[in-house]
Amino acid sequence: RNCGPNPLIARRLLGMFFPTQWSARDPKVLDWKALVKLSRPGWWLVTIWLYLAPTGGRYDLLASLPFWCGLVYALFPLNLLVYGLNDYTDIAIDAANDRKGNFMYGAKCTPEQLRTLPQIIVVFMVGGATGLALLTGKYVEMVQWLVLCFSVNLAYNVEPFRLSSKGPFELPCVVAGFAGCTWLGIIVNDVPTCSTGFWAHLTCLVLRTQIWTELLDYAPDAACGRRTTSTLVGERASQVLVVLLLFMEVLVTFYFFDDWLMRLFSVLGLVVFIGLELVKGTSDREKKTAMKMQNAVGLSLVLWIWHKAIFAGR
Repeated sequence: RNCGPNPLIARRLLGMFFPTQWSARDPKVLDWKALVKLSRPGWWLVTIWLYLAPTGGRYDLLASLPFWCGLVYALFPLNLLVYGLNDYTDIAIDAANDRKGNFMYGAKCTPEQLRTLPQIIVVFMVGGATGLALLTGKYVEMVQWLVLCFSVNLAYNVEPFRLSSKGPFELPCVVAGFAGCTWLGIIVNDVPTCSTGFWAHLTCLVLRTQIWTELLDYAPDAACGRRTTSTLVGERASQVLVVLLLFMEVLVTFYFFDDWLMRLFSVLGLVVFIGLELVKGTSDREKKTAMKMQNAVGLSLVLWIWHKAIFAGR
């Protein structure tokens, strides 16, 4: 008599929470394709940037299992928490958002599809963090990090706080959340914290990206009465805010970092935004194209910064 685990029962138990197909083509079924979309691969470059920042120049880490496991964990479980929980609480708003439904801006799902998403997020986050703790021996640090991550994301997305709809209070919350990705890189790879310049640059980067993405959603957010910083100050003022933050980013870059390529990219970012958004104006399709180009070019900058250890602590 076989007393071992029954594969059929195991598959059914997993199927209660996790997708069993890549593309189910059923509006009531959450598949892996939608789950990956929820993690927004179009924004993975930001996660790579933040995770790699404290490890700059450490070529020895490329042969380290914790390094790669931490990067994979940051790309999927962590991004699924950050963006998936946001989509879980924004189902009604996203239903009227034409940008949704792709790998760039996230999935457009039904309530039935997202019914088990919180459980999936918890399993991935806790399970992955446990694995990293076992690999690194950083049990206390990983518990502290996990508590911070859940706290920030719950405060941003879930009542009674739901800071995502209480602008401008979402801004410091977003900065803290993205800083958590860098903290993960520090813990997992046992490296010093980043330079002061990095944290100043991170703040400018996250704030201008947040307001820019709110600007992209200005029409649907305004239509449903959602109060983000962008809808609070208005569309034109939001564009001006992005320009000011990009200018601050340029100042931070020139003050802290003596690197010609990083300075060039920073100035070009300011010039291109002014040219495309304030002078010319862009359609949603053009914005998607610009973002894809930004990701392609940005990856080369990430690799350059990592090679030169520009952000790494000493």
